[in-house]
Amino acid sequence: MDAGAEDRSFLLRNDAHDIDGALLGRPHPVVLGVIIGVTPGETTPETEYDKAVRAVAQGAHTLTDVTTDGDPTLRRRVLESLNVSYGTVPTYEVFRRIKRDGRDPRDAVLAVLEEQAEEGVDFFTVHASGTPEMARALGTSDRVIPVTSRGGAMMVEVMDGLGGENPYAGCFDEVLELCRASGAALSLAGTFRPGSVADAMDAAHLAEIEVQAELVRRAQERGVKVSVELVNHVPVHLIPAYCALGREKLHGAPFGALGPSPTDIAITYDHVAGAIGATTAALHGTSWVTCVTAGEHCRIPDAEDIVTAVKYFQIALHIAELGCTGDLARDAKLSRARNDNDWTAMAELAVHPADAQALVERQGYHHGEACTMCRGTCPLVRGKAIRARQR
Repeated sequence: MDAGAEDRSFLLRNDAHDIDGALLGRPHPVVLGVIIGVTPGETTPETEYDKAVRAVAQGAHTLTDVTTDGDPTLRRRVLESLNVSYGTVPTYEVFRRIKRDGRDPRDAVLAVLEEQAEEGVDFFTVHASGTPEMARALGTSDRVIPVTSRGGAMMVEVMDGLGGENPYAGCFDEVLELCRASGAALSLAGTFRPGSVADAMDAAHLAEIEVQAELVRRAQERGVKVSVELVNHVPVHLIPAYCALGREKLHGAPFGALGPSPTDIAITYDHVAGAIGATTAALHGTSWVTCVTAGEHCRIPDAEDIVTAVKYFQIALHIAELGCTGDLARDAKLSRARNDNDWTAMAELAVHPADAQALVERQGYHHGEACTMCRGTCPLVRGKAIRARQR
């Protein structure tokens, strides 16, 4: 972290949104996010709202809406009814207005953000750090996946088509003022974040991080809450290096991870790979992680996919917390209950108590009874008998 950088944690909440909000940044616990959103022809506001309800009930701290058709129904319903920090990706609607309506890029950016800030959106994921120079370099890039960010690709297309700068660049001061006035936060997305582990730490992403660092500085000078999307497809041995880079470059701003995904070949098991990556990222300083679902790179997740991913990531973040704090009290307490074959206590102390209790009831276990793994050879039952004889 640069000399003198202070903790930049903040409450993720728009002043106009009546929610508790999520505390983002160290030393607060890692914030767990879920992505929802309407894809025309595939999902509806109703299906996505159901995902939102179930994700929040499972314990997700934030929701990011990636709706691409401009329909505000889902956004407004969540903002009015759920106690959760809620963000959008304005880039999608900005792109629609530029390409479909022929709006001036600057006007499109400010109009979309102003509308959503007034509705109470808590944070905006913006693709402001891709530059025309970076976009032109794609023609000779040897990246495995030149652009993996949907919003980033939209901004590259705008820059390429209009021959101008990033739509956010010319009005970034106005964007900052709008966020400062509303209390909404900025999440600086990575246009050139790695979409393959083979692209991690390449020149394109490292150059973009420098731009993000400058945008962070400008936001902090204006009193705007800001974080950075830093880690995506990254092999596990480079996740600590990315986190170190975040601490060094980003002026104390919280940074986070999409997953991250430490391998590209876990198709249909991307939630498992993502949870492994999340443990490493959280252990090394990320302030937020966004869940990766089982079919992340192949299909739209259903509600069950969302719930399962949240459960996996909650386990991952608990493991990371053990590594960060060394506080083993809860785990030790469960182990003592296990040693006593106290099934009720074990279920209550589990990461997911309802699932554990359902298992206990399904198996018909009673206090003091061994499980089906060992039955008559249970070392815990034998151990208690030995200790009783020795007393």
